[in-house]
Amino acid sequence: MSPLRAALLIPAALVALSALNPAQAGGGGPRPAPAATCRDGYVRPDFTAMKAQLSRARAQWNAQRPASYTYDLRQIAAPVLFPETRVTVVGGRVTRTDLLPGQEGEPNHLAPQTIEARFDDLFQTLQLQSRAACPDVQLSFDPALGYPTRVYSGMGDNGIADGFGEWSIRNFTPLK
Repeated sequence: MSPLRAALLIPAALVALSALNPAQAGGGGPRPAPAATCRDGYVRPDFTAMKAQLSRARAQWNAQRPASYTYDLRQIAAPVLFPETRVTVVGGRVTRTDLLPGQEGEPNHLAPQTIEARFDDLFQTLQLQSRAACPDVQLSFDPALGYPTRVYSGMGDNGIADGFGEWSIRNFTPLK
């Protein structure tokens, strides 16, 4: 490939990557099947079971969700570890994001989401990953309220370690 052609392709690739939503950031999108070789011992996730788990958790959340709450978000979109951020939701909408003590920089720009929006992103991640050659997805939910507590999305291939995404919710607190 000529250097000029390569130079023209790089900006197009960056534009394509910038269009990804948070669910896709860090491994949420499928990779081409022909080039993928799964790592030794790879076990494909059971997407039917995960979609059922997501549906049950969302129903549990919808049955008792508070209109106002805070939660702390820790997020990685490899290779970036975002500053841990407290998200405040009042009346069903995000009203503020603040860095947690000891963190530096600006609050995570991917953090301002309600729990409902996080459920939407999880559904989209499962849809996209189910079509990938070697997906690696892990989900966990709060047993009492049903909100997601941890999500990991990456690839179980023999490729580089970059490209995974993970976030966790801690210190969920309903507000009066």
